[in-house]
Amino acid sequence: MRVFVALLSLILIAAQPSFGQWQRNGERTEDEAARKSVKGFGAHLILVERPREFVDMWQRPETPNIETISSVKPNQPFGAFILFAGCKPNSAGVCDCEVDFDVYKPDGSLYAERKGLELWKQHAPPPQNLQLSVANLVLRMSAHDPVGKYKVKATIRDNNADVKFDVETTFTLEAD
Repeated sequence: MRVFVALLSLILIAAQPSFGQWQRNGERTEDEAARKSVKGFGAHLILVERPREFVDMWQRPETPNIETISSVKPNQPFGAFILFAGCKPNSAGVCDCEVDFDVYKPDGSLYAERKGLELWKQHAPPPQNLQLSVANLVLRMSAHDPVGKYKVKATIRDNNADVKFDVETTFTLEAD
């Protein structure tokens, strides 16, 4: 399944007291497995093809369109990224946010993990601005990996706000 997301028109962060809550066409959306907000800090886990091109597109001044993926073939690189908003700055104006990535095989066993990665440890962006995490997870499944549905889980932490929550999504590894 391919989903096209125009960041400014479909997924917006409200510039109201409810910073970090996900909005669609001005209406608050309910949390989902891949997209949540806690105490004004929101995060959305997405999977995209061509991770390097995605980062390049994100850094352009134009509003990016994001094409997410839900299936991959062996040897096809793809990336897991976190879009976030509403991190809490410390007294110096700096956020302290981290992410752990865990990938699980179709049988539920651990495939890969990356712990304590920098989600954002810089000056806080405006709360209504959607940011791309510093850390990402690039994967390339091999032809020897079992076909089926894999789960990607990201544990999100805003250490300044004492907030921790999980977001997760799945992808299917198809036969070559």
